[in-house]
Amino acid sequence: MPAPAALPRFSADAHARRAARMRAGVEVVGRVGSLVTLTAMLVLAATAGALADGMPAGDETVTATFER
Repeated sequence: MPAPAALPRFSADAHARRAARMRAGVEVVGRVGSLVTLTAMLVLAATAGALADGMPAGDETVTATFER
């Protein structure tokens, strides 16, 4: 009968390194999320400003028609 395979040892150092990688990954995701949120808010602010000003943000033409 063959000998059973040795199980990998799980040391405290390996656990600490894995936890540090997880913290770093969560931090990166958080920073990217903050950047995306800030960009979306700037786009919305520019759109709201253009609508309030009456001029579109780009070279596009906007036509609004109201019928009664």
